[in-house]
Amino acid sequence: MTDDEIIVRVCGGETRLFDELVRRYQDHVYGMATRFLGRAGDAEDVAQEVFLKAFRGLEGFKRDAKFSTWLYRITFNMCLDWLRRNRKPNRSVSSIDDAAEVADGSEEPAESLIASQAHSRVRKALESLPERYRMVIRLLYYQELSYEQIGALLSVPIKTVETRLYRARRMLRQKLGELDR
Repeated sequence: MTDDEIIVRVCGGETRLFDELVRRYQDHVYGMATRFLGRAGDAEDVAQEVFLKAFRGLEGFKRDAKFSTWLYRITFNMCLDWLRRNRKPNRSVSSIDDAAEVADGSEEPAESLIASQAHSRVRKALESLPERYRMVIRLLYYQELSYEQIGALLSVPIKTVETRLYRARRMLRQKLGELDR
């Protein structure tokens, strides 16, 4: 059953079918929230709020875009709202993940240290970018969205997405070069 078919049926009263949409998209929504917020607990809370908001607003969904794009837009907006409300620095869970990999023997300690340092440098450079550039990098590389999806999510033309990515990459190269000095 397609997303559109499920939506029609949910709006027609078969509300239990919404569970299928949750199953299809929960990993993507949670992953996106985790990348933005940096903490699993906060991401879980936001993901639950996203699906609740989507369920309540489903009848208003115009279907001029894909359901996934609409849902990611809700996630994006709720993450931004959460960040504005909490004003906490973006915390990373990668150090805990790295430690777990070393502990279970799946990665050599030296390799883990080098990878962790590289991730830290990139993360530091990325966090120093203005929000509009940081956002397109996160959506492209972490969320693996297409240029079209990013444009729809941010409500900007594809050319604007391309320009922001070009500038973001250039700024990242410059920032990473500065960190090497």
